[in-house]
Order: sequence, then structure tokens, then C-alpha cells
Amino acid sequence: MFNMLEIRFVDIHGTLKAMNLPIAAEEISTAITDPVFSEGINIDGSSVAGFTTLESSDLHLSPVTDSLFELPYTEEPKLAVMCEIRQDGNIFAGDTRSQLRNIIKKYLTTKGLSLKVGPEPEFYLFKDNVPVDQGKYADIFPNAILEGMVKRFSQYLTKALIKPKVHHHEVGPGQYEIEIGYEEALRIADIIVTYKAIIRALAAKLEYTATFMPKPFIDEAGNGMHCHISLWEGTKNLFSASESNKVSSLAEHFMAGILEHAQAMTVLVAPTVNSYKRLVPGYEAPVYVAWGPLNRSALIRVPMFNNSKLARFEYRCPDPSCNPYLALISIVAAGMDGVERELELPPPVKKNIYKLSSKERHELNIRTLPGNLFEALSFLEKDKLLCDALGDHICKNFFQLKKEEWLQYSTQVTDWDWKRYFDV
Repeated sequence: MFNMLEIRFVDIHGTLKAMNLPIAAEEISTAITDPVFSEGINIDGSSVAGFTTLESSDLHLSPVTDSLFELPYTEEPKLAVMCEIRQDGNIFAGDTRSQLRNIIKKYLTTKGLSLKVGPEPEFYLFKDNVPVDQGKYADIFPNAILEGMVKRFSQYLTKALIKPKVHHHEVGPGQYEIEIGYEEALRIADIIVTYKAIIRALAAKLEYTATFMPKPFIDEAGNGMHCHISLWEGTKNLFSASESNKVSSLAEHFMAGILEHAQAMTVLVAPTVNSYKRLVPGYEAPVYVAWGPLNRSALIRVPMFNNSKLARFEYRCPDPSCNPYLALISIVAAGMDGVERELELPPPVKKNIYKLSSKERHELNIRTLPGNLFEALSFLEKDKLLCDALGDHICKNFFQLKKEEWLQYSTQVTDWDWKRYFDV
């Protein structure tokens, strides 16, 4: 018996929000007959980052029934559902989920296409603000002591209709990754916000803390969210080629679109001040705009696969602090721009780019990703395609909030300032 429904949405940062309403349903299939699904609920948009001003604050949440699922971590049986956000009867321009749906329709659905994405969100686990173990990549007990707990994470994800592929210890102490099975773009964005909520909730329930912060430690690996991407027409993977371990010319055009817009996309897939402390050489995080087969020093790599249905590329810049709806808007718009313009993919880079000299990188026309949040914002401001894909409302509010974030950060006086400049 379910007696509560959580109507969910995200703010412009991708932070999960919800309104809780009482319902009475014996099972999930009967819950959608409850009046709450037709009536929805109003919220104060002026209290949500990137939404509305005080003088026009009323917004309406309308549940999207095909996103309904049971929350696996609550004491009492409880349902959750994503929603459309409406203003004066129309889809609200600041609803990032609905904007992703619009972009998918524009670039994909009308052409009979779908984009499938498999994300790899990484996170650190802490006990009393200390990493829970000193494990390294793929370690098992005794170095990684929480195998049973991470297995429970996967079980909880499965209960929430999320398909975990594999879980393992990552490079950093107390760092883990649970890969998610491929799903269509809008569904995968919903999954990412739910995934993060489940990991955090279960960790807290067991008296641990989980963080998706991109760079928790200066000298350890950061938390990325590499995305494996493929384009489909029905049951046909359009990225597959006749040669094993190769991708099609269509895939190359899509990848070329990502590379073309890579610098402007960065702030949408790595949107925080802390994100740029992850995007540095030496920790397998991308710094340079290049691609290569199997090359983890490149922004895009084509991983090893033997089955043509698994043909894909891996985009390595995203981190789990992003709003996944905005990140996927940029991926769809940039990639399909490459397809529509038939952009030519530059030659692959098969060397470790971190070890190339600046002269060698210049000769290969390898550009650098933005070095900080402010620089990343300036690239996005100049990219008309991506700004049009986001829409005026989202663009205006995103730029305003991110510039405020940069100003707050850049005017901080820290311990580093004292150590560096106290005796000048």
C-alpha cells in the first residue's frame, strides 16, 4: 500500500527537489488513477534557483506517469515521479527536463532516431569525513572493505528500475563506480538524478557519507561521469561499421560536432568551480580537445568492442555535478550539428597527449579545454547553437548564477592566500 507520492523536479543546477502528496494506492499500476496525477500541485518558483521572480512566482507541477517508480530507501512504501513544469498553462521555459525533451524531438524523434547513453558516475564514500578505505582500481577486500555495501547500492538501483551494469572500486581511496546500462537520453537524465539520490540516501542510512564532488582531494583522482554514446534508428545502431572495433562515418560526424563545440559544452557538463580542479593532467581527466581509439588522454575515445551493436564513443569530460538535462542538451545539439553539416573528424591521436610538447599539440591543432569556470562561460556565450538549444530563459539564468558563483569563489581569502602572501 502506497500512501505518499514524491513529485520531483530539478533546479537549473540539477539539484533534485520534490513536493510530497498523500495518495492511496494498492500498487503502482493503480496509483496513476489517483486525482493527484491529473491535478498536480503548485510551487513557488521564486524560491528555486534559475526559475522565476517574486512577482510571477506561481508554477505548476504535472506528473509524467511513465516515470513513476517506487523509492527503495524509505521506511514506508513511497512512490516518486518526475514532472512537467508549467506556467500559465504552458511548459515553463526554465524546465530543463522539458527543454531536453524539446531538443530530442527537434534533432532526433522527428527523424526516427534515438540517442542512447551509458553513464559512469563516480563517487567517494566517507566515514567521519575520512575515506572508507585505501583501495585502488578494481581492488577487493581487505583494501576495499565496502563490497557488500556497494552491492546493496546496485540492488537498490535495480528496485528503482535502473539497470546497473558493473560496480567496482575506482582509483581513489574510498572511490567507487557503478556503471549504468544504456537508455534513451531523457530516461538516462532522469536516472542520473535518481541514482545520486539513492546513493546518498542509502549511504546516510548506513551512517556513511557519499559525495559526487568532482575533485574532493588535490592529489587523488576526481569523480567523473564518462558517457558512452550511440545513435540508433529503431533496433539499428547507426554508429556500427563493417570493420570490427571501428565506428561509422555518421559516428565520426557526430564526434566531430562534439569536438567543434567542446570548449563551449564544458561548462554544461562540468559546471562548478571545483569541476576545473578535476580537469587537469595526470588523473585521466580530459584537458585537450582531441579523439583517439582506446586513448584515455583524449576528450573522446572509441573503446574496444567486438559486437557491432556495441559501437559507441566515450565522452570523458562530464562530471556528476552537472545538471544531466543541460549536459544532454549540449551533447544532442552539438553531435547532431556535426551530423547535419557532415563535419570531418580530425585524425586520431594515439599518443599520450599529456606528454606531448606545446609545439607538438599546436602542430596537431589540439585545442585546450577551458581552465576555469569563468573561461568556460565565455566560450558558451559565444556559441549560438548551444545557446539557442538551451533557450533564452535558461541561458540568462545559468549565466547569472554561474558568474555569481565565480565571483564568490574568486573573492575568497583562503589559507593559501595567508601562506603565500602574509609576509609580502
